[in-house]
Amino acid sequence: MGSWQAYLASWMVWWRFKGSLQTVDALRQRIENDRQTKSTRPPAHIEAQFIVEERHLGGCVLYDVAPKSEMPNQARILYLHGGCFLFEVDVVHWQMVALLAERLQAVVTMAVFPLAPERTLMEIFDAVRPVYEDFALPSQEKTPFFVVGDSTGGSLGLSLTQEALKAGRPTASRLAFMSPCVEFTFLNPEMRETAQTDPWLDIPGFEEAVRYLCPDVSPDDPRVSPLYGDVSELPPTLIFAGSTEMLTPDIRKFVAKVVAQGREIEYVEGEGMMHVWPLIRFIPEAREAVDRLVRWLELGKG
Repeated sequence: MGSWQAYLASWMVWWRFKGSLQTVDALRQRIENDRQTKSTRPPAHIEAQFIVEERHLGGCVLYDVAPKSEMPNQARILYLHGGCFLFEVDVVHWQMVALLAERLQAVVTMAVFPLAPERTLMEIFDAVRPVYEDFALPSQEKTPFFVVGDSTGGSLGLSLTQEALKAGRPTASRLAFMSPCVEFTFLNPEMRETAQTDPWLDIPGFEEAVRYLCPDVSPDDPRVSPLYGDVSELPPTLIFAGSTEMLTPDIRKFVAKVVAQGREIEYVEGEGMMHVWPLIRFIPEAREAVDRLVRWLELGKG
């Protein structure tokens, strides 16, 4: 069982988000509200506390966040945010970006990419690919390149890495993902059973998202569902998942596939934890997860 704070967070998330993924109408209303109310810029306190630079590459707006420090920047991190490819970057994503920049003395870049239903997943993939490829090129300072992401941002990071490996291009040297969505057909019976008690996610909302995202590609295409991609050369990878979330049964399959290929992967399944729990700052389990994430990325700096 998780802490009482984690239990409280699950109820708060269920009250705020679960309903919006249970019916098509509720999902569409949430998308509309998101477009009207969300800003994609960093919060004011982050712009005040960090060096923030805006630039454009591919089809993305990039925000480079770096600590105000005399220490040299010791890593380059591309952060790919979750939100089912439907919702804009959230304050919890910015908090993670700031934390990684400060603790790792790194330049962390938030990629703000186009979303569905305005764009398809292949259009989103094509918008972010040039960003990934640019980061993966060796830097003059020889700083390592990592990809960190959550939920569908994690699935995008995995797919981009698999695609780069397939094409013989450079990749990130380390990957770290929180609750990546590795499978988009949603046919796994265990996933559908877990969805009934998942405090956050639900099948109808994700199925509607797939209709927006995949009019021109099958949901089992590896660019959509990295579970079906080649993992034989995957870089060292860290994955967090929660025991209560519907994505976990397929995440376990992905981890087992990587292990079977003899690749380095570290898997942390939080007992009683929900979707993307390392982002929920006020729960003690999240603080422990962030410490583990930082240690994992530190290993890649040496």
